[in-house]
Amino acid sequence: MTKNTRYIQARKSQLSFYKEVPLYIKVEKDKFILYKNKGITIDEMRIKENIYPSTLYIKSSDKIKGIQEAQRAFNKKIENDIKLGNPENVKESLISIVRETLEEPKSGSIEGLNDTVNILVSDYSKENDIIRHLVDISHKDYSTTLHSISVMALALGFASYINLTREETKLLGLCGLLHDVGKTKIDQKLLKAQRKLNQEEFEEIKSHTSRGYNILKECKLNGEYIKYLSITALEHHEKSDGTGYPLHKTEGQLAKFSQIIAIIDCYEALTNDDRPYRSAMSPFDALNEIIGADVKKGKYNKEIFTLFIQSLATIVK
Repeated sequence: MTKNTRYIQARKSQLSFYKEVPLYIKVEKDKFILYKNKGITIDEMRIKENIYPSTLYIKSSDKIKGIQEAQRAFNKKIENDIKLGNPENVKESLISIVRETLEEPKSGSIEGLNDTVNILVSDYSKENDIIRHLVDISHKDYSTTLHSISVMALALGFASYINLTREETKLLGLCGLLHDVGKTKIDQKLLKAQRKLNQEEFEEIKSHTSRGYNILKECKLNGEYIKYLSITALEHHEKSDGTGYPLHKTEGQLAKFSQIIAIIDCYEALTNDDRPYRSAMSPFDALNEIIGADVKKGKYNKEIFTLFIQSLATIVK
């Protein structure tokens, strides 16, 4: 090991994807030797039968490259399964690619999800009704990953219902998928706490909006994409009457995509089956008793709310 080289443990879920990323074995406290050079992959049968060292390492400088290799493999699998009409396989791969990306959400890794959403808005996806199969994805096990995928699916369904262009549809879906990326920088114990948070803890949770904005504005995507993604992450908890956070903006100051994702995010959160602090609400009760009541108070855009309800009829089974 060179003096300035750092090694980190390779994630077992990525081992079969590491082709251009070398793998190493730790033989002494600070000594590592090469196990697999770049240009070679570990055979899937060896991985399946555990015929390889129990712990492998990569150079820390190769971490993003490893995520990118995993993303390319998952995206290829998602594309093939969409064409074959295998929605369950699409779900599994989608969960994996989003989870892998959110492990290291920064420029270099987030960009791979742009390709993922592009695949999801393809003609094959529409033909095989993939989005409808994704809508209920987070109703078994709550996590930021599953919540984000479900919000994305609802956003894509909404975009299709109001006839956005393919490019706008892709962008809205990506905004939904990444709106909560800032939560990856929040203490997970706070996110899963089964008690009422104190004011300091609640402020920490609320900081996920600005943290998400800071993460996304550094990504190397089209400038317009960066603007929409970062603003949506920042504004999705704002309210039309200025009672939201973090900047207490009012409707005239809010981006349209932010207002759309705000309603979808709230709906998904309320109807999710496994929140740590409460049981799920039925779609009707969530829309009528909570979101609908807030629309009447001027907290959400009424037109977007009405269109969202109508879109649900076309995508929810």
